[in-house]
Amino acid sequence: MSILLAAVLLSGCSDESPDSAAATKADSSTQLAAEVAVEREPVAPAILSPGVGSIPSLPPPAPESAAGMSPDASSASAPPPELATPPVAPGPAEVQLPAPSPTKMAPPAALPMLSIIIDDVGHSRAAGERIIALPAPVALAIMPFTRNAQALATLAAEAGKPVMLHLPMENLAGLSMGEGGLSTQMSRTVFDAQLQASLNAFTPIQGVNNHMGSKLTADRERMDWLMTQLAARQLFFVDSRTNKETQAAFAAQASGVANVSRDVFLDNLRTPVELEREFKLVLARARKQGAAVLIGHPYPETLAFLEQQLPGLEAREGVQLVSVQALLTRPH
Repeated sequence: MSILLAAVLLSGCSDESPDSAAATKADSSTQLAAEVAVEREPVAPAILSPGVGSIPSLPPPAPESAAGMSPDASSASAPPPELATPPVAPGPAEVQLPAPSPTKMAPPAALPMLSIIIDDVGHSRAAGERIIALPAPVALAIMPFTRNAQALATLAAEAGKPVMLHLPMENLAGLSMGEGGLSTQMSRTVFDAQLQASLNAFTPIQGVNNHMGSKLTADRERMDWLMTQLAARQLFFVDSRTNKETQAAFAAQASGVANVSRDVFLDNLRTPVELEREFKLVLARARKQGAAVLIGHPYPETLAFLEQQLPGLEAREGVQLVSVQALLTRPH
């Protein structure tokens, strides 16, 4: 029986055609490739028809995750250790710097200022016209009740030159004051009446300065009387400083009267050398203080000197000629 069964089986094997044998060999190669593939990379289980020779079902692959990924897949996605990017330490926070401000040019330095006043005007029209013709805002301080007072005041105003009342005041030497003078012996009523008459002697009047006055300007009570009247008319005052004990500036400040004081007298001596010396002195004062006031008189020597010196003075000396009003806020 065993010999007969073996013979049957051998006969069945010999009946297989070459094509069938090749097919069987091909199926075996395919199955081997599939099994190798299963080992290299997990795939979904194959669904095979039931029957002899079917491949048992494989368990489902584990879900891919950072922790559960297969060793091959993990090594395929991660860069080699030597190529991994090192962590970058955080740098300091960026500081926002303010935008640079536009460059500001420093304003040009102001030139020193010089103001000139000519006293005792009104007696000579020719002298007054020479003053008006000077190439600078030279102030005319006109004596009240003089023959040419009104004519020169009108011409000066039309030329844009400052016009002042040169008010006569009592002096320590006992010299004649002239018409319209104020003295320390006057009562308040007489003082005010005389002052009003002088202020009305000509027009226009922008300010007042003292003619002589070394005695009266040291009298604080009468300086207060004077400044009360000037404040009512909104006039300024220039103290000629004929006495170092003058109270004029203090009284002016108390009454709110704009005021300034003289620095240099130009022509106490009228020789060319002395005129030059005093003029250089006032220029030096202007440079040192920032401003200065020069007072002269209508002497022929003085006018000739100014006619020579004033043209081109700013370019030559670096000192600007200004009206006396420009200096009224200067500290005393």
